[in-house]
Amino acid sequence: MRILIIDDNLADQYLLREAAETLGVPVALTFAMDGDHGFAILDHLLARCPHKLPQLILLDLHLPGLSGLEVLERLKSHECLAMIPVVMLTTSSLIEDARVAYRRRANAFMTKHPNFEVFRQQFQTMISFWHDAAPPPTPGR
Repeated sequence: MRILIIDDNLADQYLLREAAETLGVPVALTFAMDGDHGFAILDHLLARCPHKLPQLILLDLHLPGLSGLEVLERLKSHECLAMIPVVMLTTSSLIEDARVAYRRRANAFMTKHPNFEVFRQQFQTMISFWHDAAPPPTPGR
């Protein structure tokens, strides 16, 4: 499964790598430090190898530059990217943040648990859902 993670927190990136190594399915993680970097990666893939677009995007709510909600809105308004599931992965547990994310068509809103083992289980459950239970369609041009 190909996953694009847009999150500027290096500690989160490390934890996601660690959690991915414990999964029973192959996972290819690509990291972007902000929304502009994420769109540069996606634009490159759309132009050169659309078959390698991510099958899932994990998006932090609080990013430098474009906010996670602005990135989400742009993703969901793009013809070729709109069908890629986007999970807001954040430290926020505010119900209003979740409401706004869902209004902007987030597919899920997951609050990162501070305990690594619990977070690893959250990540494993999320990947299992998107990989096994509800695999997204392959994005087309």
